[in-house]
Amino acid sequence: MNKKPKCLVFSLFIILLMISCRSPKPVQNENKTQTITITETFHDTVFKIAKDSSSYNALLECLNGKVVLKNVIQAEPGRTLKSPKVRLDNNKLQVDCNLKEQELYAHWKSKQVKDVQEKTITITKFSNHLTFWQKAQIWLGRLLLLVLLFLIGRFISKIYKPEWFK
Repeated sequence: MNKKPKCLVFSLFIILLMISCRSPKPVQNENKTQTITITETFHDTVFKIAKDSSSYNALLECLNGKVVLKNVIQAEPGRTLKSPKVRLDNNKLQVDCNLKEQELYAHWKSKQVKDVQEKTITITKFSNHLTFWQKAQIWLGRLLLLVLLFLIGRFISKIYKPEWFK
């Protein structure tokens, strides 16, 4: 009777010893850093519009004491101006035709978003790799474990001889 518990404890010790023999896996550490930079820039500028002019030449004539347009010699528009408007009222000549240089001031805001994602992966490698002989010992130990389990099962079945096992 004293031999049975010793054999059981010894077999459990061998099983635990064989299961715990394995090499460690490399450890991976992953660090992620995300940086968002928003830059707002104010811009301003001046748009210049160059001066422009148009011309109008005509012959005038006097009839019954009043000035009358006789003949238009030349009517020349400018780059942006149309031909000038000419009015003759009560011996008074009115011509509208000049455009002075203009400056337009404009300002606006631009936004630049810069998203930087930095990913650092650190892999810890082990320099002690198992040799062929060590791997062979591990596999032989597993084989021995299977044989021991078979023998223990056979030993237990001989001692107890259950009726359902016959």
